Amino acid sequence: MARIAKLGWLWRSLFDVRWRWNGITRYETGRDLFSLDRDKWLTAMAGGVQERLIDRRIHVGQQRSEGVEHLPDMVAIGQRIADVIAGIWAQMPKRLVILSPLHYVSQYANVLAVHEVQRALGLANVAIVSGVPRDQYGSDESVTPGIEILHTHGDGMRNSLGIRLARSLRRDRVAVLFADAAPYSMQKYPMDTVEVSMLGRPSRIHGGIFRMGQIMDVLLLPYYLTFERGRFDVVLFDPVELADATAPQRVADCIGRALTQHYENNLFAGYPTLYGFAPVR
Repeated sequence: MARIAKLGWLWRSLFDVRWRWNGITRYETGRDLFSLDRDKWLTAMAGGVQERLIDRRIHVGQQRSEGVEHLPDMVAIGQRIADVIAGIWAQMPKRLVILSPLHYVSQYANVLAVHEVQRALGLANVAIVSGVPRDQYGSDESVTPGIEILHTHGDGMRNSLGIRLARSLRRDRVAVLFADAAPYSMQKYPMDTVEVSMLGRPSRIHGGIFRMGQIMDVLLLPYYLTFERGRFDVVLFDPVELADATAPQRVADCIGRALTQHYENNLFAGYPTLYGFAPVR
């Protein structure tokens, strides 16, 4: 799939100037800000194409299968994440955990990984906060059975999003929130942010999750997916105590490490601002 994405980007870039310069911007941003290796130039340029191909592949697979399609790589990823949660619950049975996949590879791939965590833990429901528009490739209903999608826009209930997430977290002991959402990506509904340092530069990240963590004593489990040589994998970070004063900087460190290690698969790639500013302090 990676090869198809690269060929597709190269072909269209011959005729589409905007397409070509979007790819170049993706690569040069990674090169200049995150020390992206030269040999990853084409992977970075074609990252958006690969994302859409993976999204479509997963969506079509779910439509054709009876229920959720259990890809072997995703089953293994879900089990690894579930094992970490099970270990936490073995010591603290009532501990609340927020899974925090970072924005890498594909949004649908991340949802599929959450399904496998849900299945491994035997949970009936899991809530996930999502800013992805509904039904991009057809009905999402078959892709998200048992997952309660809490949309950040478009449902008329954004002001109660935190309350709904807290209720779901209390109910299931697990919820999902992408803690690395970049401030610029929410310009329509500006987010409150907290100041951190990322890769030696002043930055800002979403602050709501830390307020919730302090109130509810929540543990955050950050991770991100990778896709190399046609296989999915996961990079897990150490759990973060959200009530701790150092939590924002620890999350920022996870985001920074992911950007330096696998920028080419970041879904926000190509936006030089990224975490460098915020619409609202």
